[in-house]
Amino acid sequence: MDPFLTANLKAFVAQRPTHKLMPTSFQTAGDRPPRSSSVPPGATATTMALCKAGTAEQMGKSPDYEKILLLEQRRKRGQMMFLERMEADANSKHALQEVIVARQDPGRRQLLDRTVQRLRPVPTLKGPVVASHDRRTLWEGHDRKLNWAPLEYY
Repeated sequence: MDPFLTANLKAFVAQRPTHKLMPTSFQTAGDRPPRSSSVPPGATATTMALCKAGTAEQMGKSPDYEKILLLEQRRKRGQMMFLERMEADANSKHALQEVIVARQDPGRRQLLDRTVQRLRPVPTLKGPVVASHDRRTLWEGHDRKLNWAPLEYY
């Protein structure tokens, strides 16, 4: 996989909000919370999701699909020779810095997020699709909000 795509996946996963709240007993006690009661010791949630997801369609529905792709990249990195791994690390470090700068702009962030979402496999259709269109839109994307730069840039 391209180093820029891998760096974008890392940034996408890192910026995605987590919905799990830490119990209040751990907040007051100062102890670290256990990793998860549903994951056996020595395994991670990503490897568990990889084991559960059998087909590409099931894996595409998984919320951890991006983490699974990153895990595959990490496995490929582990199979490289020393100099190849050093070169790949240097390229990925440079690519991550470029992606971080690009994600600071809201328009570019949306574009990069769309590229990550396009990596998911397309679900198979299970019946007819009824397409509905707004009568006021002239082209696809006409109803989206445009992010303009400040007036002093024009």
